[in-house]
Amino acid sequence: MADTWTHLVRFYHHAVPTFGQLVDAFNGGELPDTFKVKVASGDPVNATIKYTGEVVEVVKKELLAPMANCSMVINTGLNYRDHIEESQFSVPDLAAPIPYIFYRPPESIAAPFKDNHKVYKVQQECLDYEGEMVFQTDRFPLKDISVEEAKKHIIGFSVGSDFSPRPGKVLGRMNFIYSKAFDDWTPVGPVLVNASVVGELPHLDLKTTVNGKVEQSSNTKNMIFNVAEILSNMSVGHTVAPGTVVFSGTCSGGVWFRNEGKGSGLQTGDTVQVEIEKLGILRTTVVLDK
Repeated sequence: MADTWTHLVRFYHHAVPTFGQLVDAFNGGELPDTFKVKVASGDPVNATIKYTGEVVEVVKKELLAPMANCSMVINTGLNYRDHIEESQFSVPDLAAPIPYIFYRPPESIAAPFKDNHKVYKVQQECLDYEGEMVFQTDRFPLKDISVEEAKKHIIGFSVGSDFSPRPGKVLGRMNFIYSKAFDDWTPVGPVLVNASVVGELPHLDLKTTVNGKVEQSSNTKNMIFNVAEILSNMSVGHTVAPGTVVFSGTCSGGVWFRNEGKGSGLQTGDTVQVEIEKLGILRTTVVLDK
């Protein structure tokens, strides 16, 4: 029988990616530079987390994204009304009766603390930031499920920093899928928080800062489609594979929208921090490839 978990991190233990349950209480905010975890075998997607009895010290900056067995990454676009409103300068009438969903490969998921986040030349025209709540599905393939059923298949939540290369002369207007699909591109973490801790439909404050200045601020209650509605819509006529990782959308405040498509976006040395209440903080410093 699997052990109960609430707050999982993932790290290299004897050179093998391994899950660990936080020993000390965690209610969001900054993790200590080093902290203790109960080492676990198995993984949360398959409901096989089992504590080995070993407790080790973990270094925060060495953490991996807290997801294993990720089969697919799903993005939800235009899921906050203020984000739709700020986008009107580019494309009018963006609101839709169903979530705006697109796909990316699992290789695009990155660690939560990166001091040297490589930005390829094709992505640099206007690199933007998007703080998002992320969730992961359980071990069951899901097809044509209701909203109520969808609530039961989300194992946990985390923080996502969805770096977004914006449209321009290089990418054109529609290359947002390609431009976000690069290996090791989208930081997630540092903690996977069990749905039992924050609720099935969590209402959590979200804040994105760039070099210490707050650029995005909202609450996940302001999402147009909640996480269960996103997952239910994803499953219509399509099997959602076990372990799918889903980004639930961003609020207003992106630099590309504020400047109405003008400007250069993030530059080498800029540090983006995303904080979500009860889920934690991740931080990334970008470096433009020369």
